[in-house]
Amino acid sequence: MVFHFTHMTPATGGSKAFLYVAGAFNFGAALILLLLTRLAPQLLGVDAPSPSQLMYVDLSAWLVVGFGIGYVLGGVDLPRFWPFIALGAVGKAGVAILALVYFAAGHTGPLVLLLAAGDAVFAVLFVRLLRRHAAD
Repeated sequence: MVFHFTHMTPATGGSKAFLYVAGAFNFGAALILLLLTRLAPQLLGVDAPSPSQLMYVDLSAWLVVGFGIGYVLGGVDLPRFWPFIALGAVGKAGVAILALVYFAAGHTGPLVLLLAAGDAVFAVLFVRLLRRHAAD
């Protein structure tokens, strides 16, 4: 198990605001993904997707939105929704690693790497938040 936590104290002040910002980041990232993939894929350093490939882009964007909702819920009630934050830390670290690998292979552009750097920062900050609020 990645995290050994079972109980959390409520998010207050800066922690609550941070989780709301994390949710907003995800909403913005999903919007960027949806718009740029369709209107300007060259900005992402990718080829224009076929209509069937857009389905996977849309599914990925909805997943990003779903996690964003989870982060906002964590801000509202961290003791109840902390597993979203834990999964988000793992997911964001994975996104950062994938983006780095794809960039290094020349399959994506620097904008994707920049957005993924934000995910890497959030992954670290999520772990710090969970450790700070652990009640175990």
